[in-house]
Amino acid sequence: MTLPENIRRLELRDGDVISLPAHTSPEEFQQFVDALRDLYPVKRFLIVLGDVHSLDERAMNAAGWYRK
Repeated sequence: MTLPENIRRLELRDGDVISLPAHTSPEEFQQFVDALRDLYPVKRFLIVLGDVHSLDERAMNAAGWYRK
């Protein structure tokens, strides 16, 4: 698949968690962050590289959200 075939429109809310593949390069990560800031200047997101389930409870609590 090409990139346009993989793109979906997301309705992001303040505080959402976004998971990017673990192999995302620092440059791709920064481009993604910059695009989010342009699209949602007042919303905050938690961006995780890799499996979101790998976060421990302390990291999640520090980010302001809690595992259920």
